[in-house]
Amino acid sequence: MSAEEETFARALLGAFRPEFAERDATSLQLADLILDAVSAALPLTRHEPADGPLAELELLAQDSDVYAWDGAPGWDVVLARGLAPRPPLPPGPPVLEGIGARPERTQQRGELKRRAHAEAERLVAFGRQSAQARGAAAVVAAHASLLRLVGLAAAAPLVLLPEDPAAGALPAARTEDLLLEMDARGEAFSLAHEEWLARLLAENPAAAAEAAFRTFYAGLSQALRVAPALRRFRDEAAGGSLAQDAEALLGAVGTWQPVRWASLRRGVPSQWVEELCPDAPAAEPAFRRLSRECGLGLDAFSRLWFASAVSLTGFAALAAILTARCAGIVALWEELGGGATAR
Repeated sequence: MSAEEETFARALLGAFRPEFAERDATSLQLADLILDAVSAALPLTRHEPADGPLAELELLAQDSDVYAWDGAPGWDVVLARGLAPRPPLPPGPPVLEGIGARPERTQQRGELKRRAHAEAERLVAFGRQSAQARGAAAVVAAHASLLRLVGLAAAAPLVLLPEDPAAGALPAARTEDLLLEMDARGEAFSLAHEEWLARLLAENPAAAAEAAFRTFYAGLSQALRVAPALRRFRDEAAGGSLAQDAEALLGAVGTWQPVRWASLRRGVPSQWVEELCPDAPAAEPAFRRLSRECGLGLDAFSRLWFASAVSLTGFAALAAILTARCAGIVALWEELGGGATAR
């Protein structure tokens, strides 16, 4: 570990409760993560080409849960019993809302890059505050900003890569049908890995013909745990409260490894982005926003759950949208105080 990382880790110690057993290990791991994120984000603050920095930030998805077998216990545990008391933070900007507000692909691309530049500046500022021992609030703000950049990076190929002329039509959202099926299956829904794979292969010829799809599905299948969590988060936020267990949503971000199936990624038609990334309502209260974003996450999952005759590009794009949704939801949730009240 470098001297810079050690110095930063010492500055972070004040953000944790003295009795937190994993305090030292977590501060070291978090220091490494924030420094890596800031290093990747700095070119964006200088308005350099976005492709390279976003690719680096996307790789940090696997570290965003702040977990190691012999080190930090995971971000949900850190929030629940590791960080010192902190006030709720002002909500940061949404990840996806508004990217599809305009129909032209060049405008959508420009909006995503503008958003990435702005979030990179926020991350650098929060990283600086964390290094100045500003406490738990600065650490949470930095982590939330990193999650938003990971979400933007996951969604970026939809508008940055050349459009796939064979992308096909966007599958319809079937959220109500999904919820009915979840109710009927109960806890068994989260265990339907083999059944879902068999159905997708049977109903999607492109998936059945592509060896890389099974590698892709190994990650996608984790979304079976995400859907119930999104529903719970949605319903509790609608009632003005915060759900407490974010482990499934953090896992959805932490298991995002598109480098393993990069051949499936292509750009999508601008109409897809219009529908998947619409404008947010004006002056939306934070809890209503959280509930709505969770609903949009369920929307994305329903398109995957019921997928039929979907292109490989379509599968990769919808998985990216779901990951970006989860990243943005956790970011907003932790800013509002999520996890802290579990102490």
